[in-house]
Amino acid sequence: MTAKNERTLTFNPNTTIQQTLSTISGLGNILITVKQSQLAESKTQTLVTTQNESKASSQSASGNKTSDLTKSGQVSNPEKHQLVQEYQLGPLSNPDPIIKVKSSKKYSVKIVDDKYPCCIIGICETASGELLITDEDNRKVKLLDKTYKVVAHYDLPWPPWSMCSIDSSLVALTLSNKEVHFIKVANGQVIKYRILKLEHRCIGIAHHHGNLYITDGSALYLDTMDGRLVREMYKDTSGPWTVTTCAVSPDGDRIYVVNKASEQLVTLSRDGTVISILTDYALGVLVVLPGLHVTDSGQVLVCGYGTSTIFQVDKDGRQTLADVVTKNDDVSNPLSVYYRKNTGSIIVGMRNNAIKVFEKQ
Repeated sequence: MTAKNERTLTFNPNTTIQQTLSTISGLGNILITVKQSQLAESKTQTLVTTQNESKASSQSASGNKTSDLTKSGQVSNPEKHQLVQEYQLGPLSNPDPIIKVKSSKKYSVKIVDDKYPCCIIGICETASGELLITDEDNRKVKLLDKTYKVVAHYDLPWPPWSMCSIDSSLVALTLSNKEVHFIKVANGQVIKYRILKLEHRCIGIAHHHGNLYITDGSALYLDTMDGRLVREMYKDTSGPWTVTTCAVSPDGDRIYVVNKASEQLVTLSRDGTVISILTDYALGVLVVLPGLHVTDSGQVLVCGYGTSTIFQVDKDGRQTLADVVTKNDDVSNPLSVYYRKNTGSIIVGMRNNAIKVFEKQ
């Protein structure tokens, strides 16, 4: 009899790899080596004499230059006549261009099923461009079309806290019952994909390259997509609601969290080290989750609920750069903000059954 063997191949990833990568700030440094070459020998006696004189002068100048460069931090190798300098990789362009807006328009997002005034606490879009908003008081996720009309919705069992994009059709939402709901957009409908139950409370959420950053009110956690805790990134137990909203820069080098209790924006490095703390009155007034968004270009936008503004902060979170939108633009107590790269527009969510869309200059 002929025996048929069936084989199953299973890959078990080394979990220490992800933990290691999450603690480093970069992949390394670039070393630039400059080799000082001598002039080629000449065939005639006259040119040789001239060259020797030039070489002596050049060696004298080179010796002084090497000394100066060594003092400035470069490493000199006298045997090979090479100068080695170490460079840290940095951004190639200005990371903090100021966003300016011009015209704006208001769009109603209230539907027949809504029992309460719409409270738009979250805005995001999938990688393929579907725009979604979360309505806290009506416990809904709403899908908007290109004209900002609600074309589909999904009912949630608990009020939503925060929302972020995962991939081309998937978004993740934190609910007030310690669950993360993954919602998928397919064929113009919003459907439940899966539910992740965590041991800690889920408030703010952000995603970057397969990692979930989740806050519980007093700490920021790094979790895997399947709910495994990698580590605690940051903690502040000085009071309630000290770590609420969170966001991550496109390169993953900056993590932003809001301390609602102390009215602060805290900027962390990739490994959780505090880079800066910016205090602003508008961050702590009445609302638990002040709106926070980082654009694809790394610009940081924050909702000033108490001042009815959307202000921009520099990428290191050290200072406010500008008020992008103010109450003079018919914005009152903004809860959420999102910048759409493809359309060049800023969307602001409030409590008045509508969203306000601003066109970028």
